[in-house]
Amino acid sequence: MLTRVRPEQDGSWQALVGQGTLRFGRDAFPDRAAAEDWAARAGLAARQCTIRIGSKRFLGTAAEALRRWAIDQGTLPRAEGGTQVAPLQRMAPLLEDPDCALPLSALAPEDLAALRRRRLAALPGPAALMAEQAALAAALEQFRDFHLPALDDPFAEIAPDGLCVLDEPSCAQAIGWAGQMGEGWGRLVGLLLTTGAPVPALLAACCGHADGPGGRLQLPGGPMLTPPPELLPGPGEPPAAPWLPGLADAGMVVAGMAEIGRRLQRPGLRPEALQLTALVRALNQGQHLDEILILTGAEAAPRR
Repeated sequence: MLTRVRPEQDGSWQALVGQGTLRFGRDAFPDRAAAEDWAARAGLAARQCTIRIGSKRFLGTAAEALRRWAIDQGTLPRAEGGTQVAPLQRMAPLLEDPDCALPLSALAPEDLAALRRRRLAALPGPAALMAEQAALAAALEQFRDFHLPALDDPFAEIAPDGLCVLDEPSCAQAIGWAGQMGEGWGRLVGLLLTTGAPVPALLAACCGHADGPGGRLQLPGGPMLTPPPELLPGPGEPPAAPWLPGLADAGMVVAGMAEIGRRLQRPGLRPEALQLTALVRALNQGQHLDEILILTGAEAAPRR
């Protein structure tokens, strides 16, 4: 695999790997040695992630995975509750991010955290970022299963920004430890992992927002959820009673989630990681990106 390093005008170094459609690179290395080291490792990753189908050859990247996933999703029409915007169109800016051009075996949690910082600056807000990241994680999982089954999942390891996608045993452990921390914690973690609802909307809810007999929860200013019955308030709880007793604000949630992360050996775990886990699971189970956008609050539900 052809690799090249060259100085930049600002004194940093750039590394380039491959050529033609298989070319990718990275900027802002402090010196030539750092650029050469990255180029060598990236060249090995490119060989590991080069996929051949008949006479065709392509590089397994996040962009390739996401493009195929978005095409498979198709456009959900308004008549079926969609926004009638093609997922491929929505994902186009993410596809252009430089880290999406890396071979998948070179894409690390640190790269994902840096990618999220760039995307958050370009998107309307955190809700849109969560939906976009869920799509990326689901696309990578599908692509790995089909083309590169031996490849590790970059979303499985905790990233510097506290996000990851938890596996089933970790979800079960998180629910168990949350239950020991109090009723409000048990509900919060259970709701995050089963509905993917945003934390601020859950904190703003009270028992009056739940319809126990109907099995639904209407979040204030948010979507209608159908959580597991055991997470709904009992019939005797006053409507004005807090939905998550003992959880006063987002700071308390962040601190408690960090403790759960310590027990899971994922230091710095953020509550949004549990939300992301649920959103990825929903996409893998057949929900459309439009439904995820509405759930996170990135898009308003279409009028019928």
